[in-house]
Amino acid sequence: MAIELRMPQMGYDMEEGTVVKWLVQEGETVKRNEPVAEIETDKAVVEFETESEGTILKILAPEGSVIPVGQTIAVVGSEGEEFTISEPLQITEDSDTPVTENIEISNEIPENNVAAHPETTPSSIIASPIARKLAEDMGIPLSKIQGSGPNGRITKTDVENFQDSDNEPVVENISPTPEAPAAVTPLKSSPNNAPSDKQPLSRMRQQIARVTVKSKSEKPHFYVSAEIDMTRAMALRKQINEQLSPEGVKITVNDLIVKASIETLKKFPKFNAYYEDDGIVYNNAINIAIAISDDEGLIVPAILDCGDKSLRQISQMVKDLAQRSSNGTLSPQEYTGGTFAISNLGMYDVTSFVAIIHPPQSAVLAVGTVIEKPVVKDGEIVIGQTMVGTISADHRIVDGAEGAEFLVAVKSLLENPMSMVV
Repeated sequence: MAIELRMPQMGYDMEEGTVVKWLVQEGETVKRNEPVAEIETDKAVVEFETESEGTILKILAPEGSVIPVGQTIAVVGSEGEEFTISEPLQITEDSDTPVTENIEISNEIPENNVAAHPETTPSSIIASPIARKLAEDMGIPLSKIQGSGPNGRITKTDVENFQDSDNEPVVENISPTPEAPAAVTPLKSSPNNAPSDKQPLSRMRQQIARVTVKSKSEKPHFYVSAEIDMTRAMALRKQINEQLSPEGVKITVNDLIVKASIETLKKFPKFNAYYEDDGIVYNNAINIAIAISDDEGLIVPAILDCGDKSLRQISQMVKDLAQRSSNGTLSPQEYTGGTFAISNLGMYDVTSFVAIIHPPQSAVLAVGTVIEKPVVKDGEIVIGQTMVGTISADHRIVDGAEGAEFLVAVKSLLENPMSMVV
């Protein structure tokens, strides 16, 4: 039976994705969970895997096309199998190819396993949406730009670095400006009324704007903060790293925070749940999302099913997540599957801050840097290492007292960390 491969939703509130590159050809055999295409979301380029095995009977979405979530982009089935498409492919207007309403479906397999892609025409220029918008704002014809992306795809950087070979300003379709009425006196240029430069938002910034506004609009946030004595945790971390350094293992402060959060979520499952239709949905697995910043914005991928992992395993999973995040090889589930988030700005020497909940999650833990300061222990003033943690939570699911209990439980584990490693 033929299976339709549809544009996946690889991010909260994702509405469309761009087919950057096909990794297979029509007539080629694929296995289950094999990458078949590279899909550009609002935040990254991700490999799209097929959920079934068989032969690629038809590729519907050309490279560079922008396709709404849920639309069929390819068909997998048995070689020579007859099939029909449930609905015509809709390509959005800002795509690199014209909008197509009716696509003729053919199940003929090209000879010698050659892909039956449409030929490129001068009017079919492959460019990312942000590159296309930026070029339009700058008045630069895309035909003059040499793309550096896959298959000559024009990127934002290509537009920004473009220099006209004629060294003349590029002006397209500029209508003559009508003369102003005589009675109108033009404003004098001054620092107060001078026009400012306006930079168009990237797709990532647009997505961040949508998600954060939606979160703050729909989720009644409340915040609870506490100072955590990290003296024992830092000493234990140093001891572990010294013992395991020959094996290349290095535990970070963030690894300890992740482990403490996991153990606390087991006792307070509401913080691992989400609100839906006047009810609370509890997640079966604990997937800790880690806020990671890159050049264009913030992504929050998750280490999946980490509820029973050791501190050492968690450390390896976090490092692997960060590495694959930088080279764009995260899975769709890692992008969207987080059930609880941690945002750590300690590396920026930030003492404390509050974070916005990443929908559909119900809570996020924000932590600052570990600093040395005088603390009172057993009636004496000594130098200790402290850190401020702040929990942001959805008041529809939990109350302030529950937030305090959750944070105190995390605090207790970090102040007595030996229980997390034995």
